[in-house]
Amino acid sequence: MSEPETPLHAPPNEQLDLSNIKELDENDMTDLDLVSEIENPESRNSNSKPESKREFTEDEDMYDDVDDFKPRINIGSPFNSSTDMGQLGSSQNSGRPRGRLSLSQQSKFIAYLDEQLMNIQRKFVQSRGLNAENGYSGLAPLLQDLKSVIDFIWYSIDGTTPNTEKLLTQDVSEISVDQFESSKSTYFGQTAYLMRVADDIMDYTEKFDLDQLDFHEKGSVVTKLFKLLFILDHIFARLLDGTIPGRTKMNLTDAVRMRAIAERTRTRLPRYLGQKQVHGYHYEVSKIYEESLERCSG
Repeated sequence: MSEPETPLHAPPNEQLDLSNIKELDENDMTDLDLVSEIENPESRNSNSKPESKREFTEDEDMYDDVDDFKPRINIGSPFNSSTDMGQLGSSQNSGRPRGRLSLSQQSKFIAYLDEQLMNIQRKFVQSRGLNAENGYSGLAPLLQDLKSVIDFIWYSIDGTTPNTEKLLTQDVSEISVDQFESSKSTYFGQTAYLMRVADDIMDYTEKFDLDQLDFHEKGSVVTKLFKLLFILDHIFARLLDGTIPGRTKMNLTDAVRMRAIAERTRTRLPRYLGQKQVHGYHYEVSKIYEESLERCSG
């Protein structure tokens, strides 16, 4: 195969005569595609990259709304519509904490809790289709049963608050350890059951579909869910501070486990709400286990 001829070059030390350079004719210009962009502006656009169009901007507009970062839940409202928060506050301010349960009472306490948690699990399984009429009709009644268990556990610790809705009206940072200086300890490991409930909440919640609920029903269920988490946050924060009778604090092992549960919940709940098209609770999401996690990291 013959090699192409080498183009002619000017000899060394010889200047080029720029006035004697042959100009390209119109056909040569066309072949080289050097038509002026001014004359044919579309030629530049035809070779440029296609403009990328961003999708799902509707979600961005919705999530960037400043109103979504304002509280949507009235913490002072009752967990149940039948609860009188005014009467609840006055009736639970009096009374002195009881002492620790005896060993036989502790055994009965544990047996009762195991039975209640088993009943909740059984009704949950039945609601999945095995025996739907005897199971939970929705998430709301299940949350109510879990709250009843939390009420029972907290009353065994606090001794003066049989309804944990009262905790939603209290600022946990204003409760001093000195208030319990002369009190007797009521703690015998109840944290284990509180963490069991906290760990089960999202496992149960994620199995329920909210699509069949109307706007107000959906809002009511979501409100109960957040309030239940806020109640647990208050309780865990006080256990970490030792602001309970006897000033007993949560041990390090329980604190590590509680922190893991709290962080998982903060991740899973927003994902669940997004899947169920429930938006606008950014403020409440930011408050999930906020008090407890602050104490764990301190």
